[in-house]
Amino acid sequence: MSKAVRVLIIEDLPDDAELVELELQRAGLEPECTRVETAAALEKALEDQDWDIIISDYNLPGFDGLAALEILKKTGRDIPFIIVSGTVGEETAVEAVLAGAQDYIMKDNLRRVPAAVIREIQSHKLREEKRKAEQQIRDSLEEKEVMLKEIHHRVKNNLAVISALLTLQSDYVKDEEARKLFLESVGRIKSMALIHEKLYQSEMFARVEMEDYIRQLVKTIQETYEQESGKIAVHLDCDNAILDITKAIPCGLIVNELLTNAYKHAFRGRESGNIHLKLKKDNETDECQLQVLDDGAGLPDEVLAGKSTSLGFNIIRGLARQISAELHMTGHDGAHVLLKFKA
Repeated sequence: MSKAVRVLIIEDLPDDAELVELELQRAGLEPECTRVETAAALEKALEDQDWDIIISDYNLPGFDGLAALEILKKTGRDIPFIIVSGTVGEETAVEAVLAGAQDYIMKDNLRRVPAAVIREIQSHKLREEKRKAEQQIRDSLEEKEVMLKEIHHRVKNNLAVISALLTLQSDYVKDEEARKLFLESVGRIKSMALIHEKLYQSEMFARVEMEDYIRQLVKTIQETYEQESGKIAVHLDCDNAILDITKAIPCGLIVNELLTNAYKHAFRGRESGNIHLKLKKDNETDECQLQVLDDGAGLPDEVLAGKSTSLGFNIIRGLARQISAELHMTGHDGAHVLLKFKA
């Protein structure tokens, strides 16, 4: 450390202040000492310049070391504070340290002062370096958060543009089957866009609260199939599981495919139907279970055997592999699809 030390001494006896300065000089330091003895003078000294260390007597006329320490703390500045006194007892010394003083030294043992000063200035330097490093990390994180937020916002907007273009294009498609394919693609895009909207609105930029996301996704699908949605009841039972974006997007797409399939095929010729959607997470094992059940017509044998040429179920199987999920399907008494995967 530099030998030059800016020392603020709180002491009503000039001779005692000179003894402290002399001990610092004997240790090879070059102290630049200023003495104050009142609260007003201390406040002005703290306002006027920076100090490397403060050395305070404990007992002063109408003023004491603990009051001086409180004045320092109110400024919010981190300056090492050492009490030097000829009368302080052990209980008072402990009280001073608990209040924030770095050390206390008896006046009959001033030889300890230089070592304490050097130690506390070095400790202060380390604290400052740590604070600066932590602030740099916080600044860097804030910059990355702003960037991630902007990325999610732009992705959401770009997906919305694509969705709108496909919807417009579908109006010019004469073939009804082809038009349905366009709208199914729009549904898939909306499920992904909703993820990025949630991330943009959230404080978590890579993790998604699935309960709220699924509720909004179901609402979006119901609006798409508004003619059928009046007679089909969707029952949700979702834990508020938080999933990484790499799991949340596939899950959202799977839910979109299964609900869309149920709306289109499960309840043909019926006046009503029920779909149950469950997402459960075991916090101990971190295992998630996603279930979609309905009381409709069930699933064809080729789908259950994994031989279906249906794009929707091929997408579901591909996404299940992507998140390393176990996929189980039954379909003879309504459709029941279960996925088990690690969050």
